[in-house]
Amino acid sequence: MNSDIIQSFIIHSRSYGETSIIFDMLTPQNGIISVILKGAKKRKDFAQLHVGKEFDIQISKAKLPMLLKYEVGDSYLIQKKHLLVIMYFNELMLRLIPKYQPQKRLYSIYKQYLEYMSKTDDNKNIIIIGFELLLLKNIGYAINTQLQTSEINDEDLYTYDYLIGFKKINTKSSLHITGITLKKILNFDINSITELENVRLITRNIITNIAGDKTIKSFDII
Repeated sequence: MNSDIIQSFIIHSRSYGETSIIFDMLTPQNGIISVILKGAKKRKDFAQLHVGKEFDIQISKAKLPMLLKYEVGDSYLIQKKHLLVIMYFNELMLRLIPKYQPQKRLYSIYKQYLEYMSKTDDNKNIIIIGFELLLLKNIGYAINTQLQTSEINDEDLYTYDYLIGFKKINTKSSLHITGITLKKILNFDINSITELENVRLITRNIITNIAGDKTIKSFDII
């Protein structure tokens, strides 16, 4: 038995056999790990094992560790309208982040966003864009530009180039934003962005490019 207490969030679960469940969990020390809880569906406290709660867990030492003990730590009452957003965040992490690599910063970001979504009435796209930008930065794909701030004009149009970041364009496209929006992205002033749909199209394209042949199914519902 590994006696260390590990902080964790459940980000995905799937049945294993008749009564057991495999959980994918986000942890600070080891990133995303998979653990199995044998006989999970027979347990009286099974209903509490879901997203939106932080758990202190103990696991065995094995290729697929057993979940030996768990206690609920912080719990976030996520508004119903944000539940699909959490599912999307969880899928992004599963698709874009290699397992078993420390993710202390991402763990902190995820926890902050759970708390945020338990309280806010912000537009879902504001929430999504903020998390996407922080996640991309965390995995080494920060949204950037080679332009100096003084070169970005509020009324000019810009699009994202995977090699050089945002660049100026002369004609409108489905993937353009204005200079004023670009400045807000670079300053992480997400709440005052008005071109939310265009920004989401751009971040979606970036994520799709990074994911390669891994499909982000949540794109169909969020």
